[in-house]
Amino acid sequence: MKKILVPVDFSDLSTDVIEKAGILAKAFHSEVYILHIAMPGSYLYEENLTGNINTNPGLEEMIREDHDLKAMVHYLLEQGINARSALIHGPVINTILDEAEKFGADLIVVGSQSHGFLYRTFIGSVSDGIMSNSPCPVLIVPQP
Repeated sequence: MKKILVPVDFSDLSTDVIEKAGILAKAFHSEVYILHIAMPGSYLYEENLTGNINTNPGLEEMIREDHDLKAMVHYLLEQGINARSALIHGPVINTILDEAEKFGADLIVVGSQSHGFLYRTFIGSVSDGIMSNSPCPVLIVPQP
């Protein structure tokens, strides 16, 4: 297991997911690829592109998320783990699966938040979608 893909959503569970991925990466001398998927068009709108960062909340959020990803990478690098990150726009499950293929992931470590029956029925679960279609094994870290 040389390559571990870790999709994060910046929820409280993301910290646990990074921690578990770090433990595995250390044990197997693996590279970690931390990935955050933003929905298409969720940040930058054409009418906002001419404004500066102070008037473009979408750009501010994207910069904050990029900073958070870099902090996660830094945390792993301090432990001697080879890590990198990416912030990509796209449909969440398909983009994660595409990145797993491109990266050549041997494992995907993802969190699973508890949602009610109606949510799972109508919206689904990212972890379920990844697990059902993944090109490699998936480790699901449950919400504590």
